[in-house]
Order: sequence, then C-alpha cells, then structure tokens
Amino acid sequence: MRRIILIVALLAGLSGFNSVLAQKEIFIKQIEFKLDRVSDVDYENEYFMTIKLNKGSTYKFKISNHRDNYAGKAVMELMDADNLILTNQINEKYFEALNFVCNKTAFYDILVRYKDKKPGNSVIDIVILQ
Repeated sequence: MRRIILIVALLAGLSGFNSVLAQKEIFIKQIEFKLDRVSDVDYENEYFMTIKLNKGSTYKFKISNHRDNYAGKAVMELMDADNLILTNQINEKYFEALNFVCNKTAFYDILVRYKDKKPGNSVIDIVILQ
C-alpha cells in the first residue's frame, strides 16, 4: 500500500513539475526560403531580413528542411550589426531548433543560406516563449 501511495505521489509531483517546465509558444513570423538553383554570385543564394526583437523575451527559431524533396539544409544566422549572435550550425553540428534570450531591444538581421551550397526549400518559424 505504501508503495502505491509513493508512486501516485511521485507521478502527481512529476506532472506538476512538467507543467512548470512547459512553455507557451506565441507565433510571430514564418520565413520561407526556396532556392531552385545555385548561383555563382553568393548573395543571390541568400535570404536576408531584419526583425525587431525585445529585451527580456525568449525567442525560438524552428527550422524545417527538405520541403518538396530539396536536399539543402538551411543555415540561419542572427546578427546584431556585424556581430554574429546565434547560428544553427557550429562546425559539423546542425540544430533544427534554437532559443535566444534577447538582452537588448534592437533590430536584428537574419541571414539564411543553404549548407554545402545545395538547392533547398525551408521554413523557419519564429515564436516567443512565455
């Protein structure tokens, strides 16, 4: 009997613990970048946009690749002026989801290109975590 009570108490505690860790996602923007053919001119193979991010907010960037069977994997870079703040590729490690805690309200640049200069079709969802 004590074992059953302990298991029930443990499960109840874990479910409460999980609800504390669960975060609500609020959709902000979706970036779609499709590159049918690779150009010899590098900037023609990139997607660039500017977005305002607010201090104290946590943003999540979720990258979905291989849409319509394109081989390319999107590499996203978040820049503050000329400073690289965040990227989803470090050496050979590739991440499909990234969190960013914004330390200052400012306009940030997002640059998207394809790994290994392959054609691609990808979507990046930007959400705020609350």
